Amino acid sequence: MKLPKLITITKQGHRVYPIKLVVNNRQLNEIHIDPHFEKKHPYMNDEKIYEIVQVLNHRKFIPQDRKGS
Repeated sequence: MKLPKLITITKQGHRVYPIKLVVNNRQLNEIHIDPHFEKKHPYMNDEKIYEIVQVLNHRKFIPQDRKGS
């Protein structure tokens, strides 16, 4: 899958791409990719992350309880 055109880069360095997803009945229009992964995972890139996130489309997930909350 080809990565869409970059919308912007935030002040924090996140790269923002358009995306059309519905997860837990919530529509998402953007994906923000934080570049922190690049240091420890040089084999990963924005295109691969975008592809992985696409797998979430039309899925529903049950929230897990957090310890201490």
